[in-house]
Amino acid sequence: MRWERGRAVGAGLGAAGLAVVALGTGVIATGTGTLGLETQTFRRISCDSVSVKGGTVWHCRGESAAQTAANEAARRRAELDALRGRDDLKPPQPLRRTELMFVEHDGRHDPDHVTASRSPVGDRWIAHSGGVVGTGVGGVAVGGGLLAWGAHRLRRGGAPDAY
Repeated sequence: MRWERGRAVGAGLGAAGLAVVALGTGVIATGTGTLGLETQTFRRISCDSVSVKGGTVWHCRGESAAQTAANEAARRRAELDALRGRDDLKPPQPLRRTELMFVEHDGRHDPDHVTASRSPVGDRWIAHSGGVVGTGVGGVAVGGGLLAWGAHRLRRGGAPDAY
């Protein structure tokens, strides 16, 4: 009876290990822009620091090439309308910008450009950065350890003298 429980625990650890390895691989893929994820380079980055309980978090926004073209066209239209002295001017539309997550920031200067991938879950853009890749590698390592421990428990779980 005792060894049957060892096999069940081993199978559970193996399944958990596989799930964590898959999650870590997904985080690495998002952090590097591989596996067919939509990837774009954003320019005109502006970041704001926000103080939170654990320190400072940077909230960054940027413009893709299409957003830059649309914003420039809107600015030119507004300038021409102002020069023509039109009375039926509409209020200016806000700039189209994309929110970026996990942008590496040195604390003084906003980055020139950021390459990011659209997250497969939700509508978020995650910057390609060492921190994201490192988190994924950690997940793969932990998942590999769980998988090895589960395989060991499965292999030894059937023997009566395993414990």
